[in-house]
Amino acid sequence: MNPLLGAEQALIGSVLLDPGQLSHLDWLAPDHFYLPAHQTLFAALRKLRDDAHPALFQQPVPLSWVSDAVDEASAHVRGLTAPYAHTLIAACPRPAHAPVYGRMVLEGAIHRSITEHAIRLHQAARADALQGNVEGALHYADVLAGVLSDLA
Repeated sequence: MNPLLGAEQALIGSVLLDPGQLSHLDWLAPDHFYLPAHQTLFAALRKLRDDAHPALFQQPVPLSWVSDAVDEASAHVRGLTAPYAHTLIAACPRPAHAPVYGRMVLEGAIHRSITEHAIRLHQAARADALQGNVEGALHYADVLAGVLSDLA
């Protein structure tokens, strides 16, 4: 399995096991996740937190936290089921490590963004080389420089 997908699974699993972990992940956005199901499930978990779901105040965490998260997310993405949520829970070795898993998810998003922009630059440079000009390559070089500057 791809380690970045494993980190996504472990992160969501940690929040399903311990909703309090969301308070340590305010810097992470749903679009940092690679899989649409993970993006939607993370957004649903945040929405439940913002709506003051009763599970936030109960120990142990009731099953309604998981089922309500799946119900909320499955309204926005197809194929998300309760058994998959339990797979995510099983993928989490330690819920307290949610910020570390989140950092891994963020680093994966950064790598994907840089790769995407570098590929565009490479394609523009090749196309410009065939046409004998450099305007497109220079534009994408500026875009990539801006992305790297934002990430720094």
